[in-house]
Amino acid sequence: MHNRLRRTRRDPNWEMDGPAARREHLQSRLMSMIALSYSFVAVSVAAIAWGVQLGLAHVPGIGLLIVR
Repeated sequence: MHNRLRRTRRDPNWEMDGPAARREHLQSRLMSMIALSYSFVAVSVAAIAWGVQLGLAHVPGIGLLIVR
């Protein structure tokens, strides 16, 4: 029962996969993190712009960037 509750983060066959599979896994994780970062930045910028347009947020300098 204890083994079911514990989540293993590594594949048991990790050492047999080889360096190409490990490199592909690392690249996949890196690209996922970059995509998550970009999406977070995009949502944050959109939320700030939306708040400024509605007058909910006053951020000095941002009002000059948004064309009314």
